[in-house]
Amino acid sequence: MFKKFQVLKNSGFSSELKNEGNRLLKKSGEYNVEKQGLSFLQSFSLFHSLINMSWWLFIFWMFGAYLMINLIFSITYYIIGLEGIEGMPENASLLDAFFYSTQTLTTVGYGGLYPKGKGISIVSAIEAFIGLLSFAVATGLLYGKFSRPKGKLIFSHNALIAPYNNGKGLMIRIANAKNSQLINASVRMILSWVENIDGKPKRDFYTLKLEMDKISMLATSWTVVHPINEDSPLFQVSIEELNNKDSELIVLFNSYDDTYNQEIYSRTSYKSNEIIGNAKFVSVLGHNEQGKSTVRLDKINEYEKVD
Repeated sequence: MFKKFQVLKNSGFSSELKNEGNRLLKKSGEYNVEKQGLSFLQSFSLFHSLINMSWWLFIFWMFGAYLMINLIFSITYYIIGLEGIEGMPENASLLDAFFYSTQTLTTVGYGGLYPKGKGISIVSAIEAFIGLLSFAVATGLLYGKFSRPKGKLIFSHNALIAPYNNGKGLMIRIANAKNSQLINASVRMILSWVENIDGKPKRDFYTLKLEMDKISMLATSWTVVHPINEDSPLFQVSIEELNNKDSELIVLFNSYDDTYNQEIYSRTSYKSNEIIGNAKFVSVLGHNEQGKSTVRLDKINEYEKVD
């Protein structure tokens, strides 16, 4: 049956099973690929790591770097001799040197402490220069994280095979978790499964035709539907067959974000065990007493079984 459907050749994934992991895409939309064969320095990018990490981890690393730089310079000052710093008490400790380092690194300079020895002055000049560079880099990273266009889309945890137009349809639900305005939204579904061709297993990819693949505005939620009819690769295919074929549904979404004035992209995937048969989504739309439309995002994943 699969031969009458056009196989997608440019999916970006290999058809060889020996080249793939347990799924093609993670639920987060990241490629389930580990790059090997390069040294750490060749494959590691500090900028991309900092830009892509979570905010809490980003703040942790920035604060850790701040403490580390100050600790290195405070130890250097302590070794040179704190008597070279005017205003430093006679019984000054490493902690006092640390506080002097923070004033120098941030170029705050309260005026109570300042270098008078040549050795301390040279190290202070170097630290001030490093401080200017490091804070410029930190500012650029902060701007990059704030200005980076990133859609906060909610995809339903499961894809459903639900009643649709006297037949069935494959459905997922999408909503925008942010208050930003998404316009000209489009979505694409790619079905992947394993077929035995001449006794050799091979992974094939099919583009699924959608009821609507574009909407003008994603104002509430969007239930994306692939009609399961004679023109669908899923026609007369059971959930059990999907499991046996190690199926995976890839969903690609893009839209124009009015806040960033840029295109945003998001993606996810559903393995066969995440596709539920004979079910339909619970409605999440309504209105309040003020006449505003409401969307219950906490119910975006809820569904009920049907006969």
